Amino acid sequence: MNWLFILSAVGLGLAYAATPGAVNTEALRRGVTHGAQAAFWVETGSLIGDSLWAVLALTGVALFARSLAAETILGIAGGCFLLRMAWLAIHEASRRRSADAHISSAKRGDFSTGVVFGVANPVGLAFWSGVGSSVVASGATGAAYIIFFAGFFCGAVLWCLIITAALHWGRHWLGPHAFRWVNLLCGCVLGYFGLRILWLTIQSWAEQHFSAYLNDHRLLLGLRHAD
Repeated sequence: MNWLFILSAVGLGLAYAATPGAVNTEALRRGVTHGAQAAFWVETGSLIGDSLWAVLALTGVALFARSLAAETILGIAGGCFLLRMAWLAIHEASRRRSADAHISSAKRGDFSTGVVFGVANPVGLAFWSGVGSSVVASGATGAAYIIFFAGFFCGAVLWCLIITAALHWGRHWLGPHAFRWVNLLCGCVLGYFGLRILWLTIQSWAEQHFSAYLNDHRLLLGLRHAD
């Protein structure tokens, strides 16, 4: 087995997990507000959601899922979920920090929130479909294909540990006012991502339907000229 192939998979997983986005924003917000453990569970949950798309890409099912209906449903669900997270973050920023910040991760649903982030993220569908095709094109089959995904998730898990350690160390330097500003800032960022996903979903849906309408219109004109 080529070690460069494995290291490339680990590096891709680390880069994918560390990319600024909704998951890292929510992990940062919860980590700063509720502790590093909360961030760890959000990141871990998102990996479980991403693994669904990885399995679909591995089996080829993702090709069927990349339909306009599936992408539209995922886009609307993901956008609305992010907007809800944004509202919760801004609402928490307006409250005074109290004992409810120490509620356990199980009661807050950090892990389940991360899972929903991973599943409802439309980017995951396109990413894993592209990665699956690229790995097949590189000639990897059988065990090598599975090892690639294992290396990818090792890199993603490495990022989970890095962000958890960073939050555990840096959280002690923040005061009560900083917690509010982090919640407010993260809420705005989550809101941006949610609105952007909804806009791109609506735009894609409109373009597809408009293109279909133009094709039908041209076909009708062609038939009339033929008559």
